[in-house]
Amino acid sequence: MLVQSPSRIFKSDFSVWKKENSCAVNEFFSGEESLKLKKAVEIVLPENGSYELAHQEKTNLLIIVLYGEILINDFEKPISSEQIFTLQSTDNGIVTIKNNLAEEKADVLVLELKNRNSENSFAIEDLNLHKKNILHPISQNLKIPNFIGIYDGRKEQKYSLHGKNNSIFGMLINGAFEFQNRLLEVRDAILLSEIETLEFEALSENALLIFLEI
Repeated sequence: MLVQSPSRIFKSDFSVWKKENSCAVNEFFSGEESLKLKKAVEIVLPENGSYELAHQEKTNLLIIVLYGEILINDFEKPISSEQIFTLQSTDNGIVTIKNNLAEEKADVLVLELKNRNSENSFAIEDLNLHKKNILHPISQNLKIPNFIGIYDGRKEQKYSLHGKNNSIFGMLINGAFEFQNRLLEVRDAILLSEIETLEFEALSENALLIFLEI
């Protein structure tokens, strides 16, 4: 029998979107001091639009392109939905995210995490989603367990947490899942605590989720 653990669900239907610099912005999660995740925000950029994202000191940024193509700061290499961008920063700063397409919007998910390293760095990595129904690391540059997976309908999986006192932050990018016996649909997110094993089941074809131990 699955024991219900404490949780907070962030339903996309109740999201509060704000207009900033011609972009639509939804900061749907703001972390607590005990958590490694500071905040989570989704940003939709108009054609050729840009957004200046301010971050705190001692931060790791994980930027996932949900659709479209973007440029980060002055880096010449565009980032597509098959890649992710990570930034490790010891100081406060601003990251400029620019839509690289003239006739199409771009949608990005930004996770701001605590960083205890004393170095500054950035990286662009390819997302490995060639195999279905297994968990893949999102980034090798984060110091916490982080995963992405695409699943066929009715596929189930269990995941044992690495850290005894860690919580799970999960978000559904596409489709529908039962996530620790809670229904999550597109763009819903969840925070689970007091948990040792995570159980989930895809309820639709090509259901795509991400989650991190925080």
